[in-house]
Amino acid sequence: MSLRLKFNLVLAGVLLLAAAGAGLYVHRFLQQQAIEEVHYKSQIMMHAAMAIRDYTTELVKPHLDVTLDEKFLPQTVPAFAATETLRRLQTRFPGYEYKEAVLNPTNLRDRANEWEERLITDFREGRADLKKEVTGEVGEGMHRAMYVARPITIKQAQCMACHSTPAIAPPTMLKVYGDQNGFGWKMNETVGIQVVKVPMYFPLEKARQTFHTVMAVLAASFVMLFVGLNLSLSSLVIGPMARLNSKLEDLATKDFLTDLVNRRRFFERLEAEMADTRIKKGSLSVVMFDIDFFKRINDTFGHDSGDVVLKSTALRVRELLRSSDCAARFGGEEFIILLKETPVDAAMAMAEAVRARIAGTPFDAVGHVSASFGVATWDHHEDSHALIKRADTALYVAKSSGRNCVVQAQEAV
Repeated sequence: MSLRLKFNLVLAGVLLLAAAGAGLYVHRFLQQQAIEEVHYKSQIMMHAAMAIRDYTTELVKPHLDVTLDEKFLPQTVPAFAATETLRRLQTRFPGYEYKEAVLNPTNLRDRANEWEERLITDFREGRADLKKEVTGEVGEGMHRAMYVARPITIKQAQCMACHSTPAIAPPTMLKVYGDQNGFGWKMNETVGIQVVKVPMYFPLEKARQTFHTVMAVLAASFVMLFVGLNLSLSSLVIGPMARLNSKLEDLATKDFLTDLVNRRRFFERLEAEMADTRIKKGSLSVVMFDIDFFKRINDTFGHDSGDVVLKSTALRVRELLRSSDCAARFGGEEFIILLKETPVDAAMAMAEAVRARIAGTPFDAVGHVSASFGVATWDHHEDSHALIKRADTALYVAKSSGRNCVVQAQEAV
């Protein structure tokens, strides 16, 4: 697994965890903010209803009570005034509702529905505190709303004038509402609730859209961070490391003077090619040679000139090889060539071509130089050391035969 892949897997994991954590936090935060906004609006609406009731009770009702014997005006009833006023909000703000829901109302439009009856019963039976509001949610989807409910408990004696019995109720009120509803109330009895409903869909939808926007920006930021870190990784880490590794690889596998592979690397390559040749049942040969009278060159012209001969020899060899072949400096002035898919006749021809190339063109400052060659073809049984030993033996035969020649190795025993 490459360094880049490991880095990207770790980075992707960290970013995904960060995105998941941030997404969870932002989602909860926005949802909570939306719910708090709805609750705040419901409180405003409830206090608006209470303000209308107080205004009606203190400043409107006293001026109209004098007409009660002649005509009953529902507008003088605080509950009616609050309901009618806030109902007009619904034309501009759909879903915002205010109702004074009563179990036995004078005005039948105020009769409590099923879930309102449950809230009233909770207050009447002590499951809900009469001194506190009750808050909850009702409805689903676009009709989902938050409600705030307060108990309506009879605390004022003047309420009993209209709601105890039809006999003492104002005749003008009976003329409007009849004598069948809104009676039988008692002091300190909880007869209904003031309930405000505020829609939750739009604040929650706004929170959802904000969440998607935040996550999109976060994802874009993470993508930019991902790309930026990868570019930085390439330029600051991977690139320099690749160049350093290449240099280290060269130092570990190449001869510093000739730029051919070194002895260790040659053996690795030879072992691999022998395994491949065994499978394919092909041919593989090695050519071993060294520079004739190299010590004399060093002694006569100096080691610098000797180094020039070695480098030039390596260059001439490389010019004749195929891309599948491999040449190495085996030690001192000794070289070895691996010829893949090459039988002995072709290996002999290649060795002769290299010999002619070395001997045919004089070297700078040194003049003509020759080399002696030993050629061995693998028999599919011997190991790499035995193969090279046969080529080396043939090389020494070439040396003893007058040098500047190519000798084929004896068959393996």
